[in-house]
Amino acid sequence: MYKQDIKINSDLIWNLLSDVNALSIEEIEELTGYNEKFIYMALGWLLKENKILLTEKHGTLYVESLKSNYSEMYF
Repeated sequence: MYKQDIKINSDLIWNLLSDVNALSIEEIEELTGYNEKFIYMALGWLLKENKILLTEKHGTLYVESLKSNYSEMYF
């Protein structure tokens, strides 16, 4: 059950990042309504697939998209 939920969450987060390029964890939480533990699991999924980069700026963790087009993820 959780694996499919995490996959769906990661797809939505990745789509958000493709539109804006970088978001903080708090911004992702506000935009998606996901709780923090599911966000971190989804980010782990995306990190494993080399689709995002994590950076820290002034003590805040930001997530940046490494690809500009969602279709590139599958083709």
